[in-house]
Amino acid sequence: MIGRILLAISIFAVTFSAQAGWDVGGGVEHYQWIEYPTGYSGNPKESGGRAALFVNWTQEGDRGLLMAWRAKLYAGTVNYDTYVISTGAPVSTKTDYSGVASEGQMFYRYDLGASAYKLDQLGGLGLDFWRRHIRSGVEQIEDYSVLFLRAGLRLTKSRPEAGFHGEWGLKYPVATQENAHLDTLGYTSNPSISPKGAVSVYAEVGYRINARFDVVGYHDSWRFKRSDDVMTTDTSGTAWLIHQPKSNMDAFGIKLLVSF
Repeated sequence: MIGRILLAISIFAVTFSAQAGWDVGGGVEHYQWIEYPTGYSGNPKESGGRAALFVNWTQEGDRGLLMAWRAKLYAGTVNYDTYVISTGAPVSTKTDYSGVASEGQMFYRYDLGASAYKLDQLGGLGLDFWRRHIRSGVEQIEDYSVLFLRAGLRLTKSRPEAGFHGEWGLKYPVATQENAHLDTLGYTSNPSISPKGAVSVYAEVGYRINARFDVVGYHDSWRFKRSDDVMTTDTSGTAWLIHQPKSNMDAFGIKLLVSF
């Protein structure tokens, strides 16, 4: 539902704005996910490379209230180093990731005058959805859906002008749902798990080579607190309390964008 709303907003914005530009491109990123379970000495960790495709739409103007839309499609296979909970024995396997993010933004632009730079004060509402497929002895799939807010500052020039640009700010997941597909893991029910949100940071530094090409380095992140326990039972009737531990995600990447 939220995804449809964001898509409708983006279509509306594109339809009613004549001065706008598109950026399309791809990149690679180093991904890291670390969990901090309570009562255990180890921290399960995923790390490795992912590929990403990007689509951006930005309304153009020298000053005033403007709109933008951002989308990202990503996938990759990373290493997963964890342990057996009952024995503590280390286990290494692989995790496959695939996901998509869509975000609508509004920003107020200030013209900085003789420097030719513009300062954007921005806010965004987005939805990030990904599937985490852990290659273990049994099929283990986790689907995450994160509704988030963004607040940041962006220093930029007009699109045709070469030069450095940057963006930095904060993100907050206002609602997170995790479908752990517990009913495929020997449990009789599949209650939804809701990791609690925490503030995270993001940043971009780029250089626009000319009116057509832009190279950008970026850092993105999520921070989740421990979820509340949910109860389910296994096929023998034994009750279990299950939760998602505190988790941190960081992605460091580089992307090449082509402007239209």
